[in-house]
Amino acid sequence: MVEPIRAPFAAFVGAVLEEADEGSVRLSLVTGPQHADASGRVHTGVLTTVMDSVIGIALSRLRGEGGDHRPHATIDMSTSFYAHATPGDEFVAEGSVIHLVELVAFGEVEARRRGDGELLAKARLTFAIPAARK
Repeated sequence: MVEPIRAPFAAFVGAVLEEADEGSVRLSLVTGPQHADASGRVHTGVLTTVMDSVIGIALSRLRGEGGDHRPHATIDMSTSFYAHATPGDEFVAEGSVIHLVELVAFGEVEARRRGDGELLAKARLTFAIPAARK
């Protein structure tokens, strides 16, 4: 299932929503020269943007309508990079919300090169969810 992304920045960099279930999401991105850093490799910020969006979208799906009234935000992201991508590579970022309580959510995501499945990066994220107004 390919559908538009409601995360404007992820859409701006070119990410495509491939699959979304309650609490888990898969995005992909075909990289181009606009995604490169000074060394000619895909900038790690592109990977982290897409990986952050995976969990943000997954959390929105999990929270349903309540997410529109109490928008969540990333408050911590720890990312490890294992390999680089080059412009022209397609990568897939897939992850899920692994724990959700009233005011905080935790997620994990991996990014892999589609062509050979090589692991590019892994991330663990924490999202804050504002308290309901009384």
